[in-house]
Amino acid sequence: MRNIYNELLCIKELILKCPVDGSTLHADQAEAHTGYGCKSCKGSWLPKSYIDSIQYTKEFEPQKFFNTLSNSVHATSNSRCPVNCGVLSAITDFNGISYCPSCLGVWFEPKALKKMLENYQTKRENLVVADIPSATIGVFDLLAALLK
Repeated sequence: MRNIYNELLCIKELILKCPVDGSTLHADQAEAHTGYGCKSCKGSWLPKSYIDSIQYTKEFEPQKFFNTLSNSVHATSNSRCPVNCGVLSAITDFNGISYCPSCLGVWFEPKALKKMLENYQTKRENLVVADIPSATIGVFDLLAALLK
């Protein structure tokens, strides 16, 4: 937990810039996951710890995801990492996804995060209706369960 706290402090002090158009990124919800969004190009930046947190709502293995990214065919782009620690690598196998090999943050072009998340099932850890308020699931999962 301390690592995430330190990362948040560092990011809070930085002004994150969109790798597409250079505008300032703002804390935002992206497909029910907290990240940083660009209001002009609609892209989303998720730092490594935010990518790691997807495992709590989806059947998602962050280490496997990062291994896939690093082993995929990629091209170095002219786009700077929003944290300004390196240059983003565009992943040719995943349309609309780039990542920073230095900090392992991931840039998603519009709709790329949604498309990626559709490949992973939502976690349902033996939930029953009585357990829903105390379960650790996303807000949208909670609303969907209540509306069934």
